Amino acid sequence: MHKTSSLKATSALPTDIAKDLYKVAIANRNETENLRRLAPVVVEELKKSQLFRQGLPKFLGGWEDNPVEVLKTYEILASAEASVAWSVWNNHLACTFGRFLDEESMREIFKDPSHIYANSARPEGFAEIVPGGYNINGRWTLVSGCELSDWFALRCLVTGGDLPKTLGPGAKLKLFFIPKSEINIIDTWSVGGLRGTGSHDIEIKDTFVNEKYAIDFQSPVAIDNAYSRLPIGCLNSAGNAAIALGILKSATDDLVKICFERITPGKSPDLRDRLTVQTAVAKSKSLLNASRKELHGAVDTIWNASVNGETYTDEQLADVWAASVQSAASARAMLTEIYAAAGTVSLYTKSHIERAHRDIHAVLQHGIIQPHWLNQAGMAYLGIKPTGAMFRI
Repeated sequence: MHKTSSLKATSALPTDIAKDLYKVAIANRNETENLRRLAPVVVEELKKSQLFRQGLPKFLGGWEDNPVEVLKTYEILASAEASVAWSVWNNHLACTFGRFLDEESMREIFKDPSHIYANSARPEGFAEIVPGGYNINGRWTLVSGCELSDWFALRCLVTGGDLPKTLGPGAKLKLFFIPKSEINIIDTWSVGGLRGTGSHDIEIKDTFVNEKYAIDFQSPVAIDNAYSRLPIGCLNSAGNAAIALGILKSATDDLVKICFERITPGKSPDLRDRLTVQTAVAKSKSLLNASRKELHGAVDTIWNASVNGETYTDEQLADVWAASVQSAASARAMLTEIYAAAGTVSLYTKSHIERAHRDIHAVLQHGIIQPHWLNQAGMAYLGIKPTGAMFRI
């Protein structure tokens, strides 16, 4: 059944599409910043590109091939506008959660190629068991893209019967797919970094959700292919790291550009003559190349294992987690060094470096890229079973 679809197929690589979108994202950076959500023209181009749908099966417009290509897409977009890359990455996660729906429900939720998706894996809502489904109440924070999205995947604590009413031992959690018509958006997104992501709070009151739209990470996967077998957690972390690398590349390129623009004939030292600037450029380029190689290599190993139907080892997963966290943290530290080396030019909001410095710090606040995942990776390397709930999922 799933081999046919009315969605438009494309043979273009996601990275080629991202390169075409690069100029659009750059040209609308100020509007994205001022609106605190993606500029309308950027949204329309992203919808047409189907980059929001990369995490879906191919018959629904997804990529369904080596995820290293998706990481490269994030990096390209982030080097233009971090909020664009973040939005594409955030949609990928919501679409990936869709793998746990039955095929009929998947087709219903993802049938419209113009739709955008938001999610929150924080269990900040409550789902009371009622006949045929659940009654949902709650308020979720930091829901990126909520103003633009048509469907939401939101995590709740399930209550009813003997189930505990608070998080802790025995708690039952599920994700619920809920249409925008049931969502109330609360304007809370007054921030510096990633301002264009529109990550406001949302609220739901007494909304019924059918059982078929409720999933958890133990639900069966409806469409079995190599992409749908990929681990969600560590690949989400890798995507976050790719965004950080793209932001660092943007700042590095801008510093080099400024150096060539600010040359005074017969007078020195210019900006490019400063030891701190020369060192920062060299370190950043080396870091970018090394981080990409490690991150892409670790993800490629996971992909090949999935293609071959193999079970991932804890060490293979640890390689992705460790490469992700370390790449992102190193990129943030390097960008701070670039910010300092550039001098007063980095103070101005028209500078890519100023925006990049804000954005990369916001990117690394996400839970999927925190240092404790390095601890989990270290446990695997030392023969201890990792305890992180998302380590293997």
